[in-house]
Parts: sequence; C-alpha cells; structure tokens
Amino acid sequence: MIPDEKLLWEAYNREPSVENRNNLVMHYESFVKIVVNRLVSCYNAYIDREDLLAYGMIGLIYAIEKYDPGRGIKFETYASIRIRGYIIDEIRRQDILPTSVRRKIKYIESVYAELENELDRSPEDSEVAERLGITVSKLRKLFGQSHLSNIVSFDAVIADNMEIGPEMSERYNPEQAAENHFLQQWLAEEIENLPEKEKLVVNLYYNDGLTLKEIGLVIGVSESRVSQIHSKILMKLRSKLNKLA
Repeated sequence: MIPDEKLLWEAYNREPSVENRNNLVMHYESFVKIVVNRLVSCYNAYIDREDLLAYGMIGLIYAIEKYDPGRGIKFETYASIRIRGYIIDEIRRQDILPTSVRRKIKYIESVYAELENELDRSPEDSEVAERLGITVSKLRKLFGQSHLSNIVSFDAVIADNMEIGPEMSERYNPEQAAENHFLQQWLAEEIENLPEKEKLVVNLYYNDGLTLKEIGLVIGVSESRVSQIHSKILMKLRSKLNKLA
C-alpha cells in the first residue's frame, strides 16, 4: 500500500534522503502529467511529449528539494511553477525557433508599439495588418508561427504572477518583492482591459487550466485559432511590458 501524502512528507522532512525524495516523486508523477498536458498543445510541434515529461520530472525534483511548507503555500501550486519554469527554461536553452521567425516577431511587436502610441489604445488586427502591408489572414498565420516564442518568453511571467500569492513574496529580497507586486498588478489591469474573447482565453488557460483545444470548444473556434488569439495576447502584453523596462 502506498503511504498517503502526509506520511511521505513527514518521512522526507525527517530524513531528506534520495529514497524518501523518490517516493514523493512517484506520488506526484501524475501531477507532472497534468502540468505537461496543459503545455503539450503549445509545444508538441517542436518537442516530443516524452521530453516535456522528462523536463517536468526534473522540475518536480527541484520543487520537492526546495519546498518550504512554512511559507504557507500548497505544494501543488509551488510545484506547478517549478515544473513549468524548468520546461520553459529547457525549451529556451535549445533555441529551436528559426531566426527568420524571431525577426518577424520583433517587427510585429514594434508595429504594435508604434500604433498604440499613435492611437492611444490597442490596435485592431486590421490596423496592424495594414501597417505591415499584409492581409489579416496572413497576420494571424504569423501569430500562429510565433506562438512558441511568445509562450516561452512570456507565458511563465503571466502564470507565475497569477498563481503566486503574496505569501510567496518573502522568498525574494524587498526590491524583487516590490517589482513582482507591481508586475502582478500591471498584468491584472492589462488582462482586465482585454476584449472579452481575449480575456476569456487568458482566464480559461491560466486560471482554469484548459488546453487550447478545450478552449476552442468553449468559445466555438478551432484549436489553431485559439493559438493565434493566445499568441496575439502575449505579443501585445510583451510589447507593453517592454515599454515599462
């Protein structure tokens, strides 16, 4: 019979041996699969699911070793951040996105920033496409191509600041805690000001944990269209975030 979660943690806290740690790893293996399943629809065109699971398991090990129950946060919340962060760091390290796509992303971001300054609001897809000299359809295809880059560079920022509560801030120095608090407030305000469909996508993805395919079923569009919408949201937010730097 497998010991329950409380007994596993008690054993590990008494003696943080490899054996006791591995018992916790086995207990939370299914949790890693849940986190990976949320990410796989974003990354499966670029990296094998088994690799994502392997990265996630390493992230879980780090989470177990670094977790401090005295911080007052559930292990699953802390572990989801560690697992997700390790996966994203590994993908970033591999640098698998073509340089040509990176250049397109940076150019589109600069156009978003220019139009937002001119219009004093977030530009519509049609306005961005016109400035780029392309069709709206082509622009949305570019959003789809840039999805991985936008996820890798911004997904963790949004996820961390929506999932980490104030109780986690004490693990940073005061300056870092203040910066994180500001970013958390800024993200909340920017997300609240998104159009209703975009705000729904963000909430379903980050708060409710739905995959892109599941979100598509909820809002009545294809998975690829959700990918485009999600990518556009992240690109707009990243463009605005760059202006804060």
